[in-house]
Amino acid sequence: MKAQTLFFFLLIVTVTSITGQQLKDRPVSPKAIQQSKKAARILETVMGKPEEGRIPKALLSKAVAVAIVNDVDSIGFVFEGIAKGSGVVTRHFSDGKWSAPAYIFIRAASLRPQLSANSFHVILLFMNEKSADWLLAKKYLEFDRAKAPVAGPVGEIRTEQKEVVPVADVFAYVFDEGRLQGADLKNLLQHVMVSFDNDLNRATYGVTAADILDELHGNKPVRTPVEVMGFSDAVARYCSSE
Repeated sequence: MKAQTLFFFLLIVTVTSITGQQLKDRPVSPKAIQQSKKAARILETVMGKPEEGRIPKALLSKAVAVAIVNDVDSIGFVFEGIAKGSGVVTRHFSDGKWSAPAYIFIRAASLRPQLSANSFHVILLFMNEKSADWLLAKKYLEFDRAKAPVAGPVGEIRTEQKEVVPVADVFAYVFDEGRLQGADLKNLLQHVMVSFDNDLNRATYGVTAADILDELHGNKPVRTPVEVMGFSDAVARYCSSE
């Protein structure tokens, strides 16, 4: 019995090793590279705006996870339809590093026509470990009433003038035609959920989004291609507390 157990253990180790090597030798998906680079450009564009038109650095420096969903498209009727988009999320670990970008989808069953464009970008700031852990769900994170993101403040917060930094589990923004807006997603989008593009995560890293974003219990990526790290690097620059 012990010999049989040892055999299966060695077989699993061998298969895992071969699979990991195959992944390391495989070219990185252009889709993975493109999504990370586009999210990085969106963050750089937003934070490159004048102080009154960008996300407050006092808020960014406290974020535990940052997600950007590129090109959320509205499909359907004039007043209601479907909104969907894909993007990336990175999490700040206790060692000070930001995780590799995990690939995600955003979906909503209904869209209210409050924006001037048919396609826009969504930025989500997860402000504590509790909300960041919501991203470890196996299937999806649904922004129900208890988890609904709050419209994020726009413009620098002068903490030296004793202005209070807002508190929420998740802050949400929409970047629409070059303009940043704090967005109350439960009014703009209905039945909003974040799910995980684990086909792309496995193809890129060999593990799922939950593995990438959970430093305590998750599996480390089999590989972390430098080509996809642009978003995490950009977040690290703008979320620095210095």
